[in-house]
Amino acid sequence: MGRTLERLAASDHPASLGAADLIQAGYPHSTPLEALTPGSVTRTLAETFSRELAEIHEQLGEVYESAFLDTATGESLQVLVDGLCPRRACWRRLFRLRG
Repeated sequence: MGRTLERLAASDHPASLGAADLIQAGYPHSTPLEALTPGSVTRTLAETFSRELAEIHEQLGEVYESAFLDTATGESLQVLVDGLCPRRACWRRLFRLRG
């Protein structure tokens, strides 16, 4: 088995497909295998970045869902309805001032 991702990906080792995927994901071909062991700086940074990216992806999904009447909730739904029915917004403000 090779000592770099490139050599591992070219081998017939069971982990060769995983190494090829890491190269495709952006890891340099010359990445030493020791850099990917648990606790290494490279792996810790990659895991941290992945976690943050997943959180941002989830938040963007919520923003996307809030743009449609069928899936919007709370304040997002209120903004959408006010945009569709401007007269409704005026009435609601009027009644809020009186009530």
